[in-house]
Amino acid sequence: MSTFWNFTRDDDTGNGTIQLDGEIVTESDWWGSGGQVVARSFRNRLATCKDITVYINSPGGDVFAGAELYTALREHTQGKVTVKVTGIAASAASLVAMAGDEVLMSPVAYMMIHNPWSMTAGNSADHRKEADVLDEITEGLLAAYTAKTGRSRDEIAAMLDAETYMSAQKCVDLGFADGILYQEDGDGEKEKQPAASVMMQGKQHGRAAARARVHPSLAELNRRAEIIRRAKIIGETIR
Repeated sequence: MSTFWNFTRDDDTGNGTIQLDGEIVTESDWWGSGGQVVARSFRNRLATCKDITVYINSPGGDVFAGAELYTALREHTQGKVTVKVTGIAASAASLVAMAGDEVLMSPVAYMMIHNPWSMTAGNSADHRKEADVLDEITEGLLAAYTAKTGRSRDEIAAMLDAETYMSAQKCVDLGFADGILYQEDGDGEKEKQPAASVMMQGKQHGRAAARARVHPSLAELNRRAEIIRRAKIIGETIR
């Protein structure tokens, strides 16, 4: 089984790099989309590392798999967790991003947050129950976003209702990110992505790297939003 995440570890430093590229799905995902993740194995890899750098370019996926990745990163105490959003961190992927001790955005990267949704089949009681489940899932998302940003529950709830897309600068302004990559620091030097990581992106995630280098048009953002709507973004329940 393939996964949508790729892990490497530097034996000299003990630090690890994780690439999250693609839809976040569970082992039993009924959609059968390419690149499935067994989130529990994610924990095993983290345990072998000190500092972790997580590169994210994902439209989102299953909220429960995303929650497990979020929790695993939050519980990593052996070192610092740095998240770098290279293309887009949407829906469940934005939840994973909130786990970083430091969250950095590519200047052309985006983040999107929205309310969970699902598809149900059954009678009226089934649909009412599913609505209650979605409300509870929303509470978990609110907890993660408010913890990171320091903003009020009502403000974040309004952003979820509106399905909010954020540029890199807006993410920083609102507290979803801590900085923007490649900008000059106090010494006049620009932060650079490690060469080894760039090479790995080029070889294993060529299409994702290409997307991250091009500022998407409005039409492209709308296309991505439609893909997200059609995919099982958060909490799929089929009865």
